[in-house]
Amino acid sequence: MELFGVDFSGAKSDDRTWVARGHLEGDALVLRSCEPLSRGRLGDILAKTECPAVAALDFPFSVPLEFGRWWVPGANEMPHVWAAASAIEVGEFTAMRDVYVAERGETKRVCDSLYPESYSCLHKANPNLVPMTFHGMRMLARLWPGGCDVPPLEPHRGRRIVLLEVMPGAVLRTLRLPYKGYKNGVNALALRRRILGHLRDHGPVPMANLDEFEDLCAGDHDALDAVVAAVAAALWAADPGLFRLPPPGDPTARLEGWLYAPAFGPGGTFKGEGVGCSEIAATQHLR
Repeated sequence: MELFGVDFSGAKSDDRTWVARGHLEGDALVLRSCEPLSRGRLGDILAKTECPAVAALDFPFSVPLEFGRWWVPGANEMPHVWAAASAIEVGEFTAMRDVYVAERGETKRVCDSLYPESYSCLHKANPNLVPMTFHGMRMLARLWPGGCDVPPLEPHRGRRIVLLEVMPGAVLRTLRLPYKGYKNGVNALALRRRILGHLRDHGPVPMANLDEFEDLCAGDHDALDAVVAAVAAALWAADPGLFRLPPPGDPTARLEGWLYAPAFGPGGTFKGEGVGCSEIAATQHLR
């Protein structure tokens, strides 16, 4: 099983997307590389991956329901907004976002509201998620017709690669590890070392050769995020039921997408849990 963990970047320089590549040997994740690539190169690699694979990608796969239908009237699933993104440039998308936010604010997707560390994908300050979301949707528009599966959409026949939206911070939080402060600040290096030590010695997935990448990940938080995303990909490959899942066919999730993170049950064991988008949206006034 081929595995990818991706810390995606929407930067103009297009040189900050980190990709950790590896595979499963038994139940162990064996890393082969962790390096920065351009978005186009990443798309090429994923498009050409023929063997069964899981790619955990750190960017919002879609936009909030209200914004999506304001932008693309009649849209009811992610490929509709992906196609719309492919027809415009990032400046046009940003301008539309600015008009919408001025009128209605930075609305969140339902799945974002489940994680206090998650911003709206319309957030334009620090971090600026708008170009990341845009470029990510354009990549998905390219990959989806080629047969890549994108939960929670219905899978293609003859599935060969699953593209999964993840957020490393949510994965770290599930593992009871530092999910804030490890990127910047006076304690960042120590926190990254702590995260790496836990993944090496007590992580949910055995990592046979993490020590080969420890100095790289300790020195660059984007590289660390890519490796954490690869851990999420390995967990999904082992059992999607370990993750918090939307109910099958949930109409809101089909348009907004879903942020997949493992879920703990009683006693600290993993236990996936279904969460109804419509129910959450009603309680949080997101409709």
